[in-house]
Amino acid sequence: MTDGEKIYLRPTHAECMESLKLEANFTDMNVQISACFFVLLLTGLGSLHAQLSTQTIDVDGESRTYLEYLPEGFDNTQNLPLVMSFHGGGGQAQDQLNIADLRDRADQDGFVLVYPDAIPDPNDDGSTNWQVVVSGTLPFTNPNPHSDIDFVDALIDKMATVHNIDTTRVYAMGYSNGGGFSFDLACRLNHKITGIGVAARTMYAESFAECNVVHPTPVVTILGTNDFASPYDGVVYEGTLYYHSNDECNDFWIEANGLQSAPEVTDVPNLSTNDGSSAELYTWTSSDGCHELLHYKVNGGEHDWPGTFGNMDFVSHEVIWEALSQHNMDGRIGCTTSSITAAESADMEIQLYPNPVQTQLKVSGVLPDAPIEIWNAQGQCVLETALVQGAAYIEHLATGMYTLQLSHSPVRLRFIKR
Repeated sequence: MTDGEKIYLRPTHAECMESLKLEANFTDMNVQISACFFVLLLTGLGSLHAQLSTQTIDVDGESRTYLEYLPEGFDNTQNLPLVMSFHGGGGQAQDQLNIADLRDRADQDGFVLVYPDAIPDPNDDGSTNWQVVVSGTLPFTNPNPHSDIDFVDALIDKMATVHNIDTTRVYAMGYSNGGGFSFDLACRLNHKITGIGVAARTMYAESFAECNVVHPTPVVTILGTNDFASPYDGVVYEGTLYYHSNDECNDFWIEANGLQSAPEVTDVPNLSTNDGSSAELYTWTSSDGCHELLHYKVNGGEHDWPGTFGNMDFVSHEVIWEALSQHNMDGRIGCTTSSITAAESADMEIQLYPNPVQTQLKVSGVLPDAPIEIWNAQGQCVLETALVQGAAYIEHLATGMYTLQLSHSPVRLRFIKR
């Protein structure tokens, strides 16, 4: 253990969150979120790991902290992806770990996982907010007192130096204010951010106006239609636009990524009928299928992180990782380039059909006995088998959304089991 480093032991099964308290305060148009979590006593600890630690880095004269998780069997020669997950306003790294725990997935898929801490905002009575307000030119806002962009920039460099992360696969996700900051990262640090996932926030006006996209950027957004803190239609106060509407944000990324304007709309299976909400998945893709934007519209959803609280039909951090992990800085990994003819591309394309499916899922474009894994929306592997004459027999699976992964391959395809 190095000086100043704290190591945490954790049980293999997930900790239980008992309550979450959300408080909205629009005094300066920043949403303040405070999270209170109570971990239930676990009956058995199982095997323990010593891979979660508190780390520090000095940036612009400030000592910045973050939780770091290295997957089981970590080896610096592996050149793994980096996933950063940002807490809501007024929160801490531990709060985000509690609602978006990707440690088991990091062990399974192999990536370095970081939960950074914001530092007190002197413009907001010391609340720990990510700084999306830069200029302070909008009414009721103040100039940024410190640069969180510089913090993340330096953090990525440190991860590359210390852990040899794959700098072509650096992903950010966040909740509420942390989601707004993830948008800001995609705009102000786009050359280092591969893709982002955002829950419970739309784009701040300043981020939107000054966004500089230099590479195809996969984006996953999750927003409730009844979100009291991040309205679906944006925030306009006394005639000034502070946050763009969800539709305007989608249109921005459609144009930035050169996507087709018409989305594919899929109903997310309503697995939890008593959560007061349902969800639809909107998918926009480029004509070659190499770039995409996903939007989970949670009808009746509030200021939530679906899968942990609010809508329980899918798990936010799981679907974000599954989508983003398929991309590097150039687009979908292994995607057919425009130099290949349409006929050749069609021959090489991997497809699932029928989709939705009830009993027999056929997979084209792979060997007829290819090994596959099927994962549910909760991030659990529910089937590991080989195709039989190009088909997987899934009649025993429960109704829901699943991801088929070719074993030992980054290729992942979503399907719905009826």
